[in-house]
Amino acid sequence: MIVTPKVVRQKLMQAAVLAKIDREGLRIDTDQVRERLRVTRAHVSRAPYLTDMLDRWEEIVEGNDIDAARAVAVLEGETGDEMRNLSPLGVLLSESERLQVLDELREQWPLPR
Repeated sequence: MIVTPKVVRQKLMQAAVLAKIDREGLRIDTDQVRERLRVTRAHVSRAPYLTDMLDRWEEIVEGNDIDAARAVAVLEGETGDEMRNLSPLGVLLSESERLQVLDELREQWPLPR
């Protein structure tokens, strides 16, 4: 399996979100997360593969199932990559927290000079 910067970024973002959830005791069944999920669904193809993943995210969010979100964060393979790509949880990070993750990505995946 080829690991791309996008895959690494998604894993780092999910790890950052989960760390913040744990640190601050955040819930994921918020209006902000639901709205992100709704917007994502409106912009994603109607392929059953993707709609099934969005359905799974809706279950995770509605159940405030942090353990299931953790399982997605470490899920290997194409399904894990796509689930992280579709994750609505990134809205829980502030802009500065997102930029910090991007800095970490650059440290792990330096651009060629």
